[in-house]
Amino acid sequence: MASAPSSSSPPTPTPTPTPTRILFGVNESSIRGYPHPSISSRTAFDWTLQKLIRSNAAGFYALFLHVQAPDEDGFDDMDSVYASPDDFKNKNEKQKIKGLYLLQYFVERSHQVGIKCEAWLKMGDPKVVICEEAKRVQPDLLVVGSRGLGPVQRY
Repeated sequence: MASAPSSSSPPTPTPTPTPTRILFGVNESSIRGYPHPSISSRTAFDWTLQKLIRSNAAGFYALFLHVQAPDEDGFDDMDSVYASPDDFKNKNEKQKIKGLYLLQYFVERSHQVGIKCEAWLKMGDPKVVICEEAKRVQPDLLVVGSRGLGPVQRY
């Protein structure tokens, strides 16, 4: 005996919520240098983990941006000798590698707590590049460290 066709439609799947995208502007420690994150970058990330993300790692997607500022005064290279264009290429490659090690810290920490993420490097003035990247990727939240400055000193 054939069963009668069901008049009820199949249940509608519940849409999965889109994770909240957080863009972190991160930089290296001014005391320890690469690959160590600055205290303010690490603190801002840890604060976000504790206060916002908590145990809901699946509800968030982290975006890590490190902007490498060109050395304005040239003092980092005072004792360096450049004899060919390749010497400059090697310098830029070394800086990029240092920046990648910094980003690796934040990617590894994110994976330890189960947060999906991505990270990338840019070159330029950090305050300009962070704003440009925020416009480009359209995060839900932008997090940057404050370097320990009070509200009056920040602006």
